[in-house]
Amino acid sequence: MNTDHLRWSAAAALLAVLGVGAWTVAARTPPLGEGKIVLAVGNSTPYRELAETYRHELEHYGVQYEVQQGGEGFTTLRELLQPGPGINAAFIKGGLVGSLHGRLASERAKDRYEEFSQLWSVGRVFHEPIWVFLRDTMQISSLRDLKGRKILAGTRDGGTRRIVSQLLKANGVDKTNASVIEGSLPADAAPLLDGRADAAVLIEAPDSELIQSLLHLQRIRLMDFSAEAEAYTNRFPAISRVVLHKGAVEFNPVIPIADTTLLSTAAAIVVRRDMHPALVDLLTHAVISNPRSGFDHEGDPVLFYRAGDFPSADDPEFQIAPESRIIYRTGELPVLLRTLLPVTSRLGLPFAFSGFISNYFAQALLLIVPLMALLIPVSRAVPAIYRFVMRRRILHWYRLLKALERSLDNAAKRQIDLAAHVDALERIDAAVRRLHLPLPFSSELYDLRSHIALVRRRLEAPEEMPLAAE
Repeated sequence: MNTDHLRWSAAAALLAVLGVGAWTVAARTPPLGEGKIVLAVGNSTPYRELAETYRHELEHYGVQYEVQQGGEGFTTLRELLQPGPGINAAFIKGGLVGSLHGRLASERAKDRYEEFSQLWSVGRVFHEPIWVFLRDTMQISSLRDLKGRKILAGTRDGGTRRIVSQLLKANGVDKTNASVIEGSLPADAAPLLDGRADAAVLIEAPDSELIQSLLHLQRIRLMDFSAEAEAYTNRFPAISRVVLHKGAVEFNPVIPIADTTLLSTAAAIVVRRDMHPALVDLLTHAVISNPRSGFDHEGDPVLFYRAGDFPSADDPEFQIAPESRIIYRTGELPVLLRTLLPVTSRLGLPFAFSGFISNYFAQALLLIVPLMALLIPVSRAVPAIYRFVMRRRILHWYRLLKALERSLDNAAKRQIDLAAHVDALERIDAAVRRLHLPLPFSSELYDLRSHIALVRRRLEAPEEMPLAAE
């Protein structure tokens, strides 16, 4: 069999397999778009500062990266779920979405939970304790003691207010028996000091300027949750327990004056489910490669910081993106992204080029491997099929030649129309001369032509010649 034809047959089969694999992957993979990440950070300085640490790596790989400030809480969540361009990633306070389900949540809140919980997480990034500040004269040791009190609980659109409302409700405190004031506690704690509020709840990073200012103020103190902290962590999966040890803020004067147990959430970075896998890979790698520093702007250790705790793939509220799980496990980007993106970025090629190759090639390969297992036994049948097709072209003329001979056998000599038979034989001969077959089939072609010659001699002397096509 002609090796050239075998090569072309194998190549055609391989291309068919590749085409099927590529089409299947393309049909199941979301469009890459322009390769852009817009990360919403709300009005939080710690969120914005951490988001900026991701910029160098993402832009190194050719990603268009934008940090967007502004709305927060439910405003951000709703915008994430809007179709079309806009933010496709955001910092979200821990416990915000978790507060929308369970027996403390309303039916409306549960509907919103079903919607918001469809987002994917790329990990938790740092502690945000729940700080409950009180006037130092207040005899309050539990959130239940805030009944009949004025509570400053954050702005309506912020995530803090929703989380605080759930904690208060769990303790039987709501707007029917307490005054929940909209707004945030300023750095001078004036609402607490002048009596406009009896308690103020904030959810902030421990090294934020606001928290550091409040911790150094006299005449206010923190509520200690030591008696019930473990119960809160059991009731609310997004909440953990941290301890602010005596003297952890200052030794002179001693701040705090005793160990104080606090509740804490952890900020999460969430993304749309339709974000392209290549962008999820890169954002997750940037998050892992740029953890929040354990030191504040002045070089002092950040409260509650423990190396290795964050970023974390343990998320009690959102499902971790499948691509993110792989990055957390390996610590590396996929090989094609890691090698292609820097090169294509330097060459000025769009991010979509490398993203397409990385994602489609990897997925197509997973489909091609089993398809190749099916192709191997099929390829063994190719030579037999090829030979059958080539011989079929010769057998067609043998059938006509055989029919011509039989007409000679079935007719008396005086009844034979020699001229008609000669014309039929010449038509067969002319067609066979125009027949082009591969070199390995030349012998069969010449055999056919010699048999045509035998039939021609029989027509010239029909009584002397045997049947040629037998």
